[in-house]
This record gives sequence, structure tokens and C-alpha cells, in this order.
Amino acid sequence: MKLSHAALALALSSSLVLSACTDSDDTESTDSVSSTTAADGADDSTSTTGGTGDNATSTGDAAPTTGDASTATGDAATSTDDGKITAPAAGAGVISVEEAESVAAQLMRTAADSQVVDVDEAAELNEQAFVGSELLAATAATTLRDAGLTPVIDYAPSGANVLAISRDDGESPAFMVVQSVPESGLPELHLMVSQDGGENWKIGWSAPMLAGTKVGTFDPRSEGSTILRDTRGELSNYPSGVVDKLFEILDYPFAEDRPDFRTNDYGPQVRKATEAQAASVSEQATMTSTHALRADTLRTIELEDGSAIMFPVLERTSAFDVKSGMILKPPTAFTHLTGDDTITDSAKMKTLVFLAVHIRTDGGAPEIIAAREQVVSASGS
Repeated sequence: MKLSHAALALALSSSLVLSACTDSDDTESTDSVSSTTAADGADDSTSTTGGTGDNATSTGDAAPTTGDASTATGDAATSTDDGKITAPAAGAGVISVEEAESVAAQLMRTAADSQVVDVDEAAELNEQAFVGSELLAATAATTLRDAGLTPVIDYAPSGANVLAISRDDGESPAFMVVQSVPESGLPELHLMVSQDGGENWKIGWSAPMLAGTKVGTFDPRSEGSTILRDTRGELSNYPSGVVDKLFEILDYPFAEDRPDFRTNDYGPQVRKATEAQAASVSEQATMTSTHALRADTLRTIELEDGSAIMFPVLERTSAFDVKSGMILKPPTAFTHLTGDDTITDSAKMKTLVFLAVHIRTDGGAPEIIAAREQVVSASGS
């Protein structure tokens, strides 16, 4: 399966530091498309699937994502006229559905505005809309606009769909999962973060969905979704173990044996690009590429069926050790970030990798359902 233009760009543009590469049709046996299955249910919000680049279609009239046609009856179970017992709500979202929709709409408008105003004004809007890794990525993307480089993400200013609100468990941070559908590409997922119990929110993670994927069913938004903070719940794999598997897939030089992991062509595309890049500079430099999990980004939100979506941010360091007497000419992004137009000793470029990974409960392979990359820094001499 080929990635859409937007998804392919995210996989290739930032992983290539010193050379260009064409896209690839190659896939690996563990990368066949397999998306989470949305359970039956109804809600006033619907999730769209990762499409083919056109406006994404809805998953159907019986919305399969968050389930907010609430059946909760109050604090205690109550008996109905026909003798059935209606169970109490499992919990409560950290904020109301109405508040969540208002917050999401405002943040998405601010994020969209940040991409079209001048650089100075964008810096102020970035601070208002983003936090953590997303702020770092947005700041770098704003800087690179001057070099004519367009960011992969395209924040849709309207139509934000709140898929999940974290359950009020007395802990922070709290989260909302939001989906938007920009005109320019695939549906995008966003993780909105509050460090103060749902009082203030900012966007902490964003990525386009990969073609053919979908988001499963979260618990009703009014009841809130469970955050797996210090436990794996019913998951077959610990989230930290899933991250370790991602390192095995993406670190270069690549290991011969790779873990069972469905990447919906993201993994093969990145590896193809990395291998081509290393080959293109092999006479001048030795290349390595390593990954690390950024602090506080092991965020895992449970779905209704006990499986979960994880939203990690990896930091890729692409390093080049230039051979004696050789000179490398870096690409536009490197030159714009460093001011250097030649490299004679060594160079490094750091890229943030935003991933959404579905972790199952039945022992099946984890699956990447959304991915995005953004170059954030460079150094060299």
C-alpha cells in the first residue's frame, strides 16, 4: 500500500538530512493494514478513517467512536418500569462534553492561525496553542517557513471532533483526543493536554492518520476514558515495551530481525529512505540514526474494549561522521537552522516523531495508526 502524499512526506522529508529519495512500494510482512474495529453504539460525535487524501468519509450513522448517547442514570443504579436495572455511570470526564468541544474548537482555530500569520505573530500564537513536544515542533516549523518548507500538519480551523475525554481520576495531566479533517489531506488526530485538572488546555501532540486506519471506540465522553498511568490494564504489551520495539524498527543500522509490528507502510518507507540516504553519503560520511522517548510522552488512553491508543513522541538523532578530506553539502533545512552550507567534520539533525499506536489485548501486534515527523534542530561543522 502506498502512503498518501501527505503521509509519505512526513515519513521521508525529515528523515532525510543530506540527500533526497524517491518513495517506495516496498512493504514488510508485518505491515499489512489492520485497523481497530469500531464497536456498535451511538453518539453525537463520529470518527473518520484515514482515507486516501480526499475528504475522509464518516464511519457511518451509528457513530463508532466515543459513545455519548449516555445511558447513565445517576450516582446509583435505578430500577426501570420493566424491572431492568440500569447501571450507574463508570465515572465522569474531567470536563463536560460541551466544555471540551468549546476548548477544542478554540485551540484548533488558534493553531490554524499560527500557520498563516507572520513569523512574529506566529510565535505568540504558538505559545497560546501548543505545549511540550508540539510547541517545539511548531516553533521549528515556523522558523523553516522562511526557507519555504511547509509543515506536514494542517490544523483544521473548524469541525474539531472530540473523540475522548479522560476520566477524572484526581491525577494530572488530563487529556482529550480530538480529530480534525483538513481539506488538504488525511484526517488528523490531536492530543490536548491539561496540567491543572481540566482548567487550561493546549495541544501536546498531532499527527495525520495513515491511510486505511481508524480509531476504535472510547468510553462515553461524559463518563471519561481511563488513562493507563502506571499499569498496562488488559493490554498484551506494556507501553514501554512497545516503544522499545519501535526503536528496533527505526534505529539505523537496522537489525536483521524486527519485532512483530504493523506500521501501515510507515516503517518500510522510513527504512527505505534511511538506507538510500546512508548509501548516498557513504563515500563522504558514516551515518547512524538513533531514537529515544521524549520525557512525559508515554501517554496511553484505554478504549472501550480494553485495548488502548498510545501517543508517544520519539526524538530521532541522525548523525554523520564526515571522513577525512571530505565535504558534505547539507539540505535547505540544515542550512537554515545552522547557517552552515558545508559540513567537513560532523553533523547532527534532530527530528521529532509523533506516533499513535494501537495496543491490543489479544496478543496481536501493535499497530501505528498515525505518524508525523518534524525536524527541530541541527548542528555541525
